Amino acid sequence: MEQKKFIKMQGLGNDFVVFFWDGSLPSKKLIRNLSNRKIGIGCDLSLFLKKSENDLVDYEATFFNSDGSEAEICGNALRCVGKLNYNKTKKKNCLVETKAGLIDIEYINQNKISVNIGVPKFEWKDIPLCRNIDTTNLDFSYDYLKNGMAINIGNPHLIFFAETLDIKMLKKDAEKIKKTKLFLNGVNISVVKVNSKNDISVITYERGVGITQACGTGACASVVASNKLNLVEKKVIVTMSGGSLEIEICQDNNILMIGKADIVFEGKIEFSGLEQ
Repeated sequence: MEQKKFIKMQGLGNDFVVFFWDGSLPSKKLIRNLSNRKIGIGCDLSLFLKKSENDLVDYEATFFNSDGSEAEICGNALRCVGKLNYNKTKKKNCLVETKAGLIDIEYINQNKISVNIGVPKFEWKDIPLCRNIDTTNLDFSYDYLKNGMAINIGNPHLIFFAETLDIKMLKKDAEKIKKTKLFLNGVNISVVKVNSKNDISVITYERGVGITQACGTGACASVVASNKLNLVEKKVIVTMSGGSLEIEICQDNNILMIGKADIVFEGKIEFSGLEQ
């Protein structure tokens, strides 16, 4: 049986299995089993990188959540791409094609990789929602999650604010939001605690995964929402369970995310057993 080479990576505890890929993509069942920490490699997300046929673009990236669903982008995984590309080519910059568009990545040093996530969108059709409502003040009135702000930052996010961060309550209310069907493509849900004008703490329930140690685009969306409410400035440190990211809102409204990425181990795996 043919064995597939993989690289296990992580960014702030958000972990990935990365493949350099050139064939048809695996089934949802295989992805679920691959992501399973008992019968597969185990990860929050699988990333398949294909060399681009466009000379101006380095890779085409396809992301799969642990439940087998496809994600438009993943901020923490994109930092991993920057690290892998530098290790492979010694080029500090790379351009990656995703379902959310072209993403520019810069390898600064072994502890700092910058990803330009793009410009956030707030229109209900861009999130997307099932109907035309004010995305900046969505009223849920649950036990923990009350008024939220919806943002598309390459993928859909819903941001809430609280004085305390409670993972159990977030998970409970996030499951309720999933059942509303308001978000046509599902949604990543984060809760923000503002510590100062340049410092926030965030917990995230990721679509297709659940509670994670960190969410790169969730950190970006949290800063965007906080800045829109004049709670923070344009350069903010975001602290999550797995560590911290630097997020900056640029003059042209593009969002920069800066943080580290690590290779955990490399190996080979047979896919045949994961299809069963």
